[in-house]
Amino acid sequence: MPAKSAPEIELTPLVAAAKPDAGEFLQAVVESKASLMRWMPWCHADYGAPDVERWFAEADQMWSNQTAFPMLIRDKISGAILGTAGLHDVLLYGKREAELGYWVRANARGHGVASTAIRAMAAFAFNELKLVRASMRIRLDNGSSRRAAERAGARFEGVMRHGIVHGEARFDAAQYSLLPADLARPWSP
Repeated sequence: MPAKSAPEIELTPLVAAAKPDAGEFLQAVVESKASLMRWMPWCHADYGAPDVERWFAEADQMWSNQTAFPMLIRDKISGAILGTAGLHDVLLYGKREAELGYWVRANARGHGVASTAIRAMAAFAFNELKLVRASMRIRLDNGSSRRAAERAGARFEGVMRHGIVHGEARFDAAQYSLLPADLARPWSP
């Protein structure tokens, strides 16, 4: 059976100059809210337009300060927002590494969008920021996110006890990482 081709996506920086569509972003979150609330601490039952506007302003500031690099995942043909990916806890000097996070809207899941976005985000980290490591902490019970990391070529490194904070709760996390050499290996989404 031939390997399926990677979905046609592009990552666009979440900055004011790109004029991101807050309404379209909110629609993607609302469509995916049931699962996002379980995994993403920022998503809550009343998530709405003020939250999006605040996030867009914070994301623009993060890019300016080079403290994080959030991006929209877009369908390359239609331009539709499919989710987000980004780097946070960025150490540009010394260790030269960052945490990589992502989410994909409900109607785009199961098509390789997450694994393709993970690789694209890692390529940005290695090629543009000259980082040497991108790591991911994923709740142990988040099977779909763990599969996406593995499909992207990330290596499982072990379990971080209480490695994720969600509200007042702490959860054990599966630790994955990508190094520049990992992107050279063949893969399919």
